[in-house]
Amino acid sequence: MKKLILVLATMFLLIFSNSVFAYAASISDSEVKSNFSITGGLNLSKEINSTFDKVKTVTGKADEGSTVTIIVYEKLLEKEEKLKEVDKYKIVVGASGYFTQNINLNVGENIVDIEVKDKNNKSSSVSTTITRKKSEIKNELEQAIILSRTRK
Repeated sequence: MKKLILVLATMFLLIFSNSVFAYAASISDSEVKSNFSITGGLNLSKEINSTFDKVKTVTGKADEGSTVTIIVYEKLLEKEEKLKEVDKYKIVVGASGYFTQNINLNVGENIVDIEVKDKNNKSSSVSTTITRKKSEIKNELEQAIILSRTRK
């Protein structure tokens, strides 16, 4: 039983440690701070972003009147850099300065680009990759944990 738990734990670590890399798209800190910031839903400072969720809620702060464009892409082929646009969202930031958008995630790699253009046409952008794992994996992991607790 201990071997089974060890094997499942090792598989879990391998799956999540090699799946996703997040990166900020060549922008300086001053540009991000002056134009917008992501306050929830995406962790741009984290190298690994994985989820079982079908939907992610992205929240942020930007100047009133700014236009936030969020585009979700999927890779057409694993080894190529060709991307297919899956979803596109446009939000105009209101008086509060905050924005919120639910984005749909497909199973596999989801490349999420966020661009914010203020009233003066100054733009900044960030990009990250989120891997959505199959729900079957989550169910298997939950079952393994339940089994290990009941057999003592």
